[in-house]
Amino acid sequence: MFDTLDKLMYAGLGAMSMTRERAEKIFDEYVSRGKAEKDSRSGFVKDMVETAEKSRSELEKLISKQVHEAVQQAGIATLEDLKRIENKLDLLLAKQASPCETD
Repeated sequence: MFDTLDKLMYAGLGAMSMTRERAEKIFDEYVSRGKAEKDSRSGFVKDMVETAEKSRSELEKLISKQVHEAVQQAGIATLEDLKRIENKLDLLLAKQASPCETD
């Protein structure tokens, strides 16, 4: 499972590091190689940045899901588990602190 996370993280790093300046530089390289025309620069850059943002968002969701599954499989207490235990403890302490009625 952690191998998958590593691969996803490395794949996403490229997308996360995509900036407008970097996309422009890539486009300029395409133009110099004759693979693109200068007048299509703004559309190319916009598409690159949007694709990077979409990839970043998908990667974040995937990592969140993988971490959640890992926590569940490991049996680690979640924040909700701790809050539930804390509430039960508060109730027990409140009952203990209140005077007991005896007949």
